[in-house]
Amino acid sequence: MGNGFEKEKEHFSTTRDVFTARLESFIIDTDKYLEAAIIGEIGNNTFDHNFIFGNICQKGVYCNYNFQERYVVLADYGRGIKGSLAQVVVNIKNDLEALEIAFTKKISGRSPEQRGNGLKFVSEIIRDNNWDLYFQSGKGCCFINKNGINYSKSDTVVSGCLAVINFHGGN
Repeated sequence: MGNGFEKEKEHFSTTRDVFTARLESFIIDTDKYLEAAIIGEIGNNTFDHNFIFGNICQKGVYCNYNFQERYVVLADYGRGIKGSLAQVVVNIKNDLEALEIAFTKKISGRSPEQRGNGLKFVSEIIRDNNWDLYFQSGKGCCFINKNGINYSKSDTVVSGCLAVINFHGGN
């Protein structure tokens, strides 16, 4: 008798090349390029922001888009948004403030690289296409839809990041 964990392993990419190959398969299967850009931006952040002095927190990203091709779940066990941004923004008070910065400012935890439009881009595309995004890192949560971004604090801690995207109403 198999367990559910074995089946879920097919959704876990331990390296960027595996994640990229699975994302390319998603595009081939669905022809949804804009959705793939959003999935790719969130998923690639796992590989871009979880290096600490040459060590990786927990290598890889979980990405499951097999929910009627409407929902996508991404998760990692990295250092989270606050941990990443703390390198370049001193005195971030909490996970909630870190999320607000990440989704509204052009900033990156990969200083001195001039990057950092990724999650702001994600937010704009989600709103423009009438999709929904629930994102949590640590105790900070945000829900993004066509009406904007709502932030809240959770009693549950997410180690790393969790994103649930609902691609309803889009193309």
